[in-house]
Amino acid sequence: MPTAAGYVNWIGRTVRQIRENSALQRALSSQVPRDGTVAHDPQAARRALMAYVQQEQLEGRLLLTSAERTPFGWQVRNGLHAAGIPLIGLILLPLIVVLSPVAIVLLRRHEKSDPEFCPRPERAAVREMQQLEDHDLTNSFTALGCVKPGWFRRRLTQLLLLLIDYAARHVFGRGHLARVQTIHFARWVFLDDKSRVLFASNYDGSHEAYMDDFINKAAWGLNLIFSNGFGWPRTDWLVKGGARHELRFKYYQRRHQLPTQVWYKAYPGLTLTDLNRNQRIREGFEMASMSDEQVLAWLRLL
Repeated sequence: MPTAAGYVNWIGRTVRQIRENSALQRALSSQVPRDGTVAHDPQAARRALMAYVQQEQLEGRLLLTSAERTPFGWQVRNGLHAAGIPLIGLILLPLIVVLSPVAIVLLRRHEKSDPEFCPRPERAAVREMQQLEDHDLTNSFTALGCVKPGWFRRRLTQLLLLLIDYAARHVFGRGHLARVQTIHFARWVFLDDKSRVLFASNYDGSHEAYMDDFINKAAWGLNLIFSNGFGWPRTDWLVKGGARHELRFKYYQRRHQLPTQVWYKAYPGLTLTDLNRNQRIREGFEMASMSDEQVLAWLRLL
């Protein structure tokens, strides 16, 4: 099933790198003195750790391979995509300028007339869903909703998902989606001739913290796309209001949430915070030389 928009927390970071970096972190952490002596001679502490890792590698207990080269074909396609969408926008700029006032009028008319439908969900249904949540460091979320009727909302949803996909590939592919830093992956998929949208993601932490993250850090981003869903809390100018109405938003997402029947994580037990820390440890390990201050900062990661 084709993805209308997709987000990857760190584009180019492979499962092999994640697992190797985690093994390196465990090996180094097991050998760091905990008595505070490293502060007296951090360079000596680093040399000892490097020697230990090299010995582990020689004996086959630790594998550290070079990062895989990005396929040339992918780089070409990604570059064309990065340049192509803005180029198309530039070509269509005169038409966009002409049609923008009409689009704004239609948007405001729809925002004032579209029904808001987000009643409180039944407690039994919420409790049943909660029994499936928050069982691990990383959890999943799936929701399904109908696009508001009419050609305007359907075309607007298609356009916005195109822009979200572009931003996810070229702006937000280095550890964050807007200001939210807990999402591993996310997908938006059209169903039923683009009359419905399925959203699926996995994230670190609890369901409640995940929702609060969006409300506090990226409510405008939620509104941008999900305000085109039937019943969404009323918005102003596409990005204001909406998810800012906390209770109505939480009622809405609960009523559209589906049980996630199957999902897979290739590196269980590791959060995105762990992945980023381990990546910094690997980068420090591979540096030819470091100042005392850099070594101390590196050792603190262990």
